[in-house]
Amino acid sequence: PTWSSVRAADPRKVEAAVKCGGLAEIKVARIRAILDTLVAERGEPPCAEYLRDAPDEEVKRQLTRFKGVGPKTVSCVLMFCLLRPDFPVDTHVWKIAMSLGWIPKSATRDQAYEHLNRRVPDGCKFDLHVLLVEHGKVYKNSAGWLKAAIRGQLLTEGGDDERERIAWIEEMEKPGGIKEEAEEHFRLKSGKSVCG
Repeated sequence: PTWSSVRAADPRKVEAAVKCGGLAEIKVARIRAILDTLVAERGEPPCAEYLRDAPDEEVKRQLTRFKGVGPKTVSCVLMFCLLRPDFPVDTHVWKIAMSLGWIPKSATRDQAYEHLNRRVPDGCKFDLHVLLVEHGKVYKNSAGWLKAAIRGQLLTEGGDDERERIAWIEEMEKPGGIKEEAEEHFRLKSGKSVCG
């Protein structure tokens, strides 16, 4: 229930709580080291709320000093916890962005993070990140459908070939097509309809 209780708990119990995320033993050891450092520096209870009002660069500096906290984790803290416009690049985002040609083929994850954070508009960073991660998990990072959707969107926004535009729309709307499959996936995931 509290970070102090995590710090004092039997590590095996904490590992059981985070097992679903993988590498539980390593993560718990690192979490406890972070909590110990926070207590040594700031006293009980361990807390990082002091970062809430810090500038992004200070948040990054403070968090990356801890072993196991890299750019993706910091970016997730900025976006999910501090509600700041940042664009975490996990394996799914990295592979899909590379397939779509949004980043150079030789870009590392860290380079992709820098590249995409400069180019993805702040207003859509959260939604785009979540959608790309979900797409990557469901479709094994395949960007084929995304490429078709982007191409189709470009066609419907003023493409010259009316036959090609109609064929794309028919492909999307056909039984078993991308729209139906996406609708079913999100219905199962959320109990709601997202495609209209």
